[in-house]
Amino acid sequence: MPGMAAICLAALSGQLPKPEGALEGKTERYDYCDTKQPYLVLRVRAHSLSWLVKTRDKTVKIGNAMPPQYRKQLPERRMRASKVGDVDLGLRDAQKQAKIEWAKLGNEVGTPEDKPCWTLGKLVEEYKANVSNKREDARGQFIHPSEGTLADVEQALDRAEVVKYNARLLNDLSEDWFEAVQKELHETCGFTAYRKFRTYGRAALIWAQKFRRSESGLDGRMWWRLAEERRRTPSEIDKKIARDKKLAKRKRDFTVAHLGQVLAEHERFCLARTGNQRISPSVRWGFWWDCLTGHRRESGTSIALEDIKFVDPLGNRGWGLTTWQPEVVKTQHPFVLPIPPLGLHIINCCLRDIGEAMKRAGIKNLKSPWIFTSRVTQSNAGIIPASGSGMANHIRNMRGLRGEHGGNTRDILEGVPEFSIHTLRSTMGDFVLDHPDVPAGIASLMIAHNIPGDYRDELDRVGQTGRRWYFQAQRIPEKTKAMQLWCDALLGAFQDAGGLYPT
Repeated sequence: MPGMAAICLAALSGQLPKPEGALEGKTERYDYCDTKQPYLVLRVRAHSLSWLVKTRDKTVKIGNAMPPQYRKQLPERRMRASKVGDVDLGLRDAQKQAKIEWAKLGNEVGTPEDKPCWTLGKLVEEYKANVSNKREDARGQFIHPSEGTLADVEQALDRAEVVKYNARLLNDLSEDWFEAVQKELHETCGFTAYRKFRTYGRAALIWAQKFRRSESGLDGRMWWRLAEERRRTPSEIDKKIARDKKLAKRKRDFTVAHLGQVLAEHERFCLARTGNQRISPSVRWGFWWDCLTGHRRESGTSIALEDIKFVDPLGNRGWGLTTWQPEVVKTQHPFVLPIPPLGLHIINCCLRDIGEAMKRAGIKNLKSPWIFTSRVTQSNAGIIPASGSGMANHIRNMRGLRGEHGGNTRDILEGVPEFSIHTLRSTMGDFVLDHPDVPAGIASLMIAHNIPGDYRDELDRVGQTGRRWYFQAQRIPEKTKAMQLWCDALLGAFQDAGGLYPT
């Protein structure tokens, strides 16, 4: 006979009597024995579906094999009078209990094979290590490690509601455990916490079974796929609608004119700070760079000096090109933008001011690969570029919200609508999208994001093979026109707000 797991699969596929047959009491008696544990028997008879331990001299029922949702439909008159062996057992539990009952009957039970099995904590650590390294997807495309993804994994799997189970073996977990953790996270931390746990918890388990099966011990059923999903409650839906409306209003209200006002105040603020309150060159010029390029918060200033071309190969006088490498771009593909004279001026000013700051600090021979170098170094990463959090803190400082850290206590942006670094990106995208002189699709190309309603032409559906990616895939000529319009609008708004060309 096949193994018990195969028996159960056969029953589900219709090759064996189903629980419905037992409900109707129309089945004949069938006994199915496991080849690895011949004494373990699955018996289908009349209104019962039972696990038995059977020897030549004695047969003992150890539990019900019929799922509870079926068993509760049995007529009361067909229920067993004796409750002996009426516990519900799944396949794995039945195999364990059968060994115990077999031993009680005076039979020798072989020592179970000691198979390796990870704990939940071990799975989490191994999965973190996996997403921290370069890897490839199912198509063989490289996936570069993302700090954002690692942060999401850590946030999802390092919560107290999950960590308290870290000592549990993976084979002792089940869909019921998964659902219980989901419920606790949803009720304690909110819907987003539940959603991220479900996403990364399942991803970690699938990865372990697919690529580390023998080590992790996950060679059985994929119980995590059976866990029920959850939905937002009505009150959570109302809160999300309110948040979405607030975000849409923030993006709609913050215009190029406001951005010019912010830049003018930013310049006056940076030039007025001295001593320990001095704004770092990477923040001063990095904020200008983020406004000009409209890049994502964390990747905007992640630009290496070797990725800048100070002379545009297309021959646009005074222009250059910058390339964001795949490891810092969300799309995992190189992204190129034409840089106007203002952008090259920003880069040169930043490099000059960083050199002067290093001299004041007595630091010699600092060779940073980054243009916008952070003055914070990391023990595991060394010299790093200025981060999005640094830019966000600078905005908070101008708003007078960094007083507890020795910063500014006066809101110098009073009257400017609420905004964030990501809002700048939306402002740029909306400006290009609404400009009558910019072809369709260029707004999406400028910010490397598909904007609803911004349709592209047939050229974007052509593969890269057989064509020059520089002129067609990156669409540099069209981007140059859009960048010129955006740069002119940005500088115009800055000058209207009383700003002088930054030096």
